[in-house]
Amino acid sequence: MLDHAILRVNRPALLRQRVAGMSVVERQLFTAARAGIRAIRVETPQPEPEALANLRLPPDLDIRWIKKGEASPKERAPAHLIISADYFVRVETLAHIARQDYPESVSFEDASGLGVVRVVLTREEAVSRRKLPLPAGSFRRLEAPLAADETIEWLMLAGPKSQDGFMARNFDRHLSLAVSSRLLDTFVTPNQMTLFSTLLGLIGGSLFLGNTRLAYVCGALLIWLHSVLDGCDGELARVRFQESALGSDLDFWGDNLVHLTLFSCLGLGFWLGGNGVHTLALAAVADAGAIASALTAWKHRLARRTLNAIAPEAGVTDEAAGGGFETQLSRLENALAQRDFIYLLVILALLDCVYEFLWAAAIGGLLYFAIMLYLRRINENEQARQPHPAR
Repeated sequence: MLDHAILRVNRPALLRQRVAGMSVVERQLFTAARAGIRAIRVETPQPEPEALANLRLPPDLDIRWIKKGEASPKERAPAHLIISADYFVRVETLAHIARQDYPESVSFEDASGLGVVRVVLTREEAVSRRKLPLPAGSFRRLEAPLAADETIEWLMLAGPKSQDGFMARNFDRHLSLAVSSRLLDTFVTPNQMTLFSTLLGLIGGSLFLGNTRLAYVCGALLIWLHSVLDGCDGELARVRFQESALGSDLDFWGDNLVHLTLFSCLGLGFWLGGNGVHTLALAAVADAGAIASALTAWKHRLARRTLNAIAPEAGVTDEAAGGGFETQLSRLENALAQRDFIYLLVILALLDCVYEFLWAAAIGGLLYFAIMLYLRRINENEQARQPHPAR
């Protein structure tokens, strides 16, 4: 793992320009830190104290500001990266470059032959480098002044999540990305977006206490809007490098609170409308399934967090490869965890058939929880059979 780098600066003024809520230098440093770089030398004089205090810098990154060419061969790590500040590079691309083994120094270049990232294996200034192209879309060349719209569009490609369902991926994300791109340069934080979208969902769920089609439709649309805007918090966090455990937890429990409100208000609304006490029982079953699933998923998230691993956004297991029974159940579990069911809720509200949705929620909640328990037991048995690593 190459964890030392030099940020080569050809145009110092470019570093101060802002795009998507961050200055260029801030984004370069956060990208390096997220890619696994521990120490970086920036080839530009240290900013004035006031300007330096206003910079948001990665807390665990060792940053040294130097004049161009000031780093002597003895000060450099035997093997390091040289990153051009004239480009934005995807975090996963830079991390992949830093993790590889190289028999010789390599220069990763753009289509015109300009170096974007260089792997230097010796302390000598002049080294022969093998030249390799970087994949299209893995970097963006920066021109002053920055083409803000095009740069933001490139950055927002990091917004979507791989766990998105079909409707979220092909419809909701287009809306949430459009909203997020307009919020990047504002003071709106990801956690504020989480709280706002949760409030919309709670208002929408409470409207199902009403016993009219209008109340159902308005409630379903607010919950759908909650689902769309709930994607903005993660998009803002990923593009601005503002991800946090607190934000993830707020999002997790906010979504579950909206689900509980929806199921409870559905059952209570039907009961108040004279549909019998069994509607309260259905709501209780749906709530019990949601709570049990949430607690199980929460326990799994905490376990993964103690191992410094990223917990899955949905479900309690990572989807296994292959086509076996457990794999099919894992895929079904992840499918049930997607928010595409909200479109079913909107359609049923328009048709005045939300009573059927309450039944589906009760049955689906129990089924989802049962699958989670089964898969978790299978995973625990697999881990128990694995030999312990040598200490």
